[in-house]
Amino acid sequence: MTEPKHFADRPLGPVPWLIAMGILALCAAVFGAIESRAAAAAPLPVKALRIGVAPRSLPVSTGERDYTNGSPDAAYAQELAHQLGVEAVLVPLPAHAQATALQDGAVDLVVTRAPVGPPSPAARVLHTGHSTGLGVAMRSDTAVREWSQLAGRVVCVTADNARAQAQALRVGGRVRVFDAPAQALVRVRTGDCDAALLDRAPLDALLAHKEWAKFAATLPRTDVHPLVAWVAHEREDLAAPLFAAVNALGSTPQWAQRHQKWAANVAFEVYFDQTGPDCH
Repeated sequence: MTEPKHFADRPLGPVPWLIAMGILALCAAVFGAIESRAAAAAPLPVKALRIGVAPRSLPVSTGERDYTNGSPDAAYAQELAHQLGVEAVLVPLPAHAQATALQDGAVDLVVTRAPVGPPSPAARVLHTGHSTGLGVAMRSDTAVREWSQLAGRVVCVTADNARAQAQALRVGGRVRVFDAPAQALVRVRTGDCDAALLDRAPLDALLAHKEWAKFAATLPRTDVHPLVAWVAHEREDLAAPLFAAVNALGSTPQWAQRHQKWAANVAFEVYFDQTGPDCH
């Protein structure tokens, strides 16, 4: 009688081979996740992070009122530092100075809405998971259906949103600049502005509320720009923990929750601005 071959002596067929490769890939993913969590949990060599952000992304205050900002940069930078267990020292930097400050070591990282790509070969880009084009809030009975039809109309924008300002000028709008989104949006409700031009992702969350149904007309999407973080390549002490922290904060549901929070805050501020004067 012929002795049967042991399993180990048999060549792997295509299906077992695919299964084996799948197991190896799964193990690699698991180990990668463990390493990522370990990097995030490892203490940073600093007690505070100096984070460069656009000056206009800092909290908005008129001296009498505080408003929600239209830019997520500063708020995200603080959340990122909290995720890493350190303090955030926000350093106001105009766009043209951000790359130089990073390369000179004046800041540890930069959170910016600049176009994708490293500021120089010496820096790497970390993607936060957030990207958005521009959105418009108008009365639902408006005759405006195309961007070009905003020519000659009053378009309200915020000081922090250079892309919105450029777009409003490009289409020939009569631009009015306000410090905060609520200040621009309330003018749409009162008729002082024909349109408010803001970041689309959080604005869509606001306009989805039923109390905004009469002011929810919008226009075709514009180019999408992401929110990214820059960190110098030589900062190996920061790269792995930052990468893990950015990934931990960057899921779609997390950004949707941030947009909903923004919408709730701005809706209250608009309501207060619109009804407040009637109470005195």
